[in-house]
Amino acid sequence: MVNTTEALRIAFAHHQAGQLREAETIYRQILEVEPGHAESVHLLGLVAHQTGRHDRAVQLLNQAIALRGDRATYHCNLGAVYHVMGRIAEAETCLRRALDIDPDLADAHYNLGNVLRSLNQTLGAIAAYQRTIQLKPTFAEPYNHLGALLQAQGDLSAAILCFQQAVQLNPRYLIAYGNLGAALKSQGNLAEAIACYKQAVRMAGDNAEPHFNLGTFYEAQQQYESAIACYREALRQSPHFAPAHINLGAALNSLGNVTEAIACYEQAVRLVPDNAQLHFNLGAVHQGQRQFEQAVACYREAARLNPHFLATHINLGAALRQLNRLEEAIASFQQALTIQPDFAEAHFNIGSTLFALDDRDAAAAAYGEALRQNPDYVDAIVNLGDLMQSQSRLDESLELYNRAIELKPTFAMAYLGRANVYALKSMTQEAIANFSSAIAFQPNYPEAYTNWAVLLNEMTRPDEAIACCLAGLECEPTSAPLHATMANCLRMQGRIEEAIAWQRKSLASDPDNAAEHSNLLYNMNAHPGYDPSAVFQEHLAWAKRHAEPLTLLSAPHDNNRLPDRRLRIGYVSPHFRQHAVNYFVEPVLTSHARRDFEIFCYDGGRIADKTTTRLRVAVDHWREVRLHSDEQLARLIRDDAIDILVDLTGHIGGNRLLVFARKPAPIQVTYIGYQNTTGMSAMDYRLTDLRADPPGVTDPYYTEQLVRLPRCFFCYQPAADPAVTPLPALKNGYVTFGSFNSFFKVTPQAIDTWLNILARVPRSRLLVLAYRGGYVERNLDELARAQGIDPQRIELSDKLPRDEYARFVQRADVALDPFPFNGHTTTCDSIWLGVPVVMLEGKTYASRFGGSVLANVGLERWIARTSEQYADLAVELAGDLDRLARLRAELRPRMTTSVLLDAKGFTRNLEQAYRQMWHTWCAQSQPGDLY
Repeated sequence: MVNTTEALRIAFAHHQAGQLREAETIYRQILEVEPGHAESVHLLGLVAHQTGRHDRAVQLLNQAIALRGDRATYHCNLGAVYHVMGRIAEAETCLRRALDIDPDLADAHYNLGNVLRSLNQTLGAIAAYQRTIQLKPTFAEPYNHLGALLQAQGDLSAAILCFQQAVQLNPRYLIAYGNLGAALKSQGNLAEAIACYKQAVRMAGDNAEPHFNLGTFYEAQQQYESAIACYREALRQSPHFAPAHINLGAALNSLGNVTEAIACYEQAVRLVPDNAQLHFNLGAVHQGQRQFEQAVACYREAARLNPHFLATHINLGAALRQLNRLEEAIASFQQALTIQPDFAEAHFNIGSTLFALDDRDAAAAAYGEALRQNPDYVDAIVNLGDLMQSQSRLDESLELYNRAIELKPTFAMAYLGRANVYALKSMTQEAIANFSSAIAFQPNYPEAYTNWAVLLNEMTRPDEAIACCLAGLECEPTSAPLHATMANCLRMQGRIEEAIAWQRKSLASDPDNAAEHSNLLYNMNAHPGYDPSAVFQEHLAWAKRHAEPLTLLSAPHDNNRLPDRRLRIGYVSPHFRQHAVNYFVEPVLTSHARRDFEIFCYDGGRIADKTTTRLRVAVDHWREVRLHSDEQLARLIRDDAIDILVDLTGHIGGNRLLVFARKPAPIQVTYIGYQNTTGMSAMDYRLTDLRADPPGVTDPYYTEQLVRLPRCFFCYQPAADPAVTPLPALKNGYVTFGSFNSFFKVTPQAIDTWLNILARVPRSRLLVLAYRGGYVERNLDELARAQGIDPQRIELSDKLPRDEYARFVQRADVALDPFPFNGHTTTCDSIWLGVPVVMLEGKTYASRFGGSVLANVGLERWIARTSEQYADLAVELAGDLDRLARLRAELRPRMTTSVLLDAKGFTRNLEQAYRQMWHTWCAQSQPGDLY
């Protein structure tokens, strides 16, 4: 008679051989003899799982666990079943219980990796697969899954190694071959990729998918004939493989075989008639062949199958418009808006169709809505410009064309439109310059060189812009705009001394240009060769020439002098949008005590965005004043009876200091936007703190009275940035320094100190936010080589969107502040992202205000007094990775609980300062006093 142990051995042999029915019979026989035999119950559960009876599998595995809860494999297998059933939370619980019992159970780590991967917990899944491989290095699957995760993170080299190991362990692993081929293709190793795909094809047998994958490779390389052969072979193996019909159609279409392509798409539609995407694709082919009636039929069927398929309604509308069925086209675009009301393209298409119907007011409204949803929508901007031009609204039209050119410098239609407007306004030279630009510019014409150079500089291509300026100056050596543009280009390259020289040339030609004179002042703040007195004198010179004559003509104020009444506070800025200044302004605007203060915003910005929308509802009154002249804006502020008017720009571009010069409010304050005095007698106060402006140190260099706010001169509103990451150095094996400020602040002295730090910290790297491929990169390479440093250790990055910028900052272990002009927003950003900052403190606000950030999060130790100490501190930080890792983890919590994020507390202090200013004015002034 066979005993239980022998019976279980026989049953398990059947189980392993795939003879599940025989195995199940013996397991049940064992349980008739020993009802509490846990292993038989467990294995019966696995058989149920393998035969698709997952609910029964769960019951049996839970019974096994009830009998022997200390068996890690039981929990592991139950977790695997839950995962297949989509019960992810329960799966994770089971697998973690298995690992509590047996931390070295490889299958549990593997299954946990699968669960975490389905939860998009990438780092956890990677760790689980890596642990699986440590415990069971001959297990092919975790290598494949780990490779897929690493590839998704952009680590192609590591992913390829994983896929290669998977196919080495299991030479029949088709999925791994496919993944390896795709990764090699992404890496650019095309020969190896195709070899991998071909190997999968050789192993495929009657499997169509490897042939299909090889076809996609050939199609991506535009080897359409080879792709077509692969797709045909895939269809020979599997005639009903709809994706192969679709891709075959696309490849045939690329070769111009439109009839066959349509036949392929039609076959795919027959195979999957309820797939809206296939009808849409077929419609797109017909539309590309200008077969608009057929396209309309396909799009209507796609819309019937999936009424929420947004692109269908857009393409249907476009096809109907080609058929001149304009009312139907508008209805289709409107249907798209019922799906996505903020879809700018639908509003744009409605505008274009209404324009064709000559309903111009409605068209203008539609274009306006498109631009509200997407302020940078160039086609809408240009079309609205055309519409304005057709209504003889030439100034508005010109403004739109200018904006379009800024956004898309190569858009010839915008240049043509602008030229037409200039011609209509009899501005012959400007018209010629813009027509020339539309046809790649006309040589020997100064205005064309100026416009093109400005555009190139705005495109972050200052090397080319400088060449353009120099060519223009050969034609017109005294052109002030060319001199000014040249200065802006040099400034972008960090060549501050040369930029200042060119600005002085521009002012020599155009001494009444207040904006260019402001640019000179701003650049002087970053030049280490100017002492505070010289910079102050230049600010006074600006005010004497541009502001003081206006101030002398200002009228008295008759504001109600009740000391404790509700005050009317006005904020003036061109940056009420996503901008560095608003990380400090928005928390104030949203925290004001509205019972005691009535808030006005005077928005001079060209672009409105989501930040603008938030700010509009945060204040009592919103004024759009970009088109207001300085005189008009000053009059509006007086009409609003503003008590305290706050400048948020100073001498930065887009400022309205000449409005403040007219003294439209009895109390005027400059704050946050600029790092020095305005130089104006009309500006009464400047907000600061004890750290940035120590009493008796900086006071002589301001025309304003300094109001030192308690604790700190600002509060910070962090962006929705990602969580703080682990210290990169622990993974990289080297320390990464970073500079994330505008490059014009990066002086030769700062660069020299940074290179010294790199030399002293072996293998360290430096990240710099500066444009690539031009003077800056060449200069840094040369300076590095001169000090024996491999230039490859310095990585430059162009200006980045906020989310990419945050990830760029997170790659650094230590941030290096420029000097003598500190960072501020970037310092806050760095600390928020867990990156400590080393800074050099000087004797002026511009070289001290970053210290207010560090001091308030307990980082005062990293504020240097000399460049030598600065370098020593950076080297010290880099030398203790454990401390650096702890600091990285602590910085965001420190900042969160610091005064820097106490918006309400800061705003109460600010309001108290406003109230004191008001009390002082009420006590000192009498009706009829002049200002």
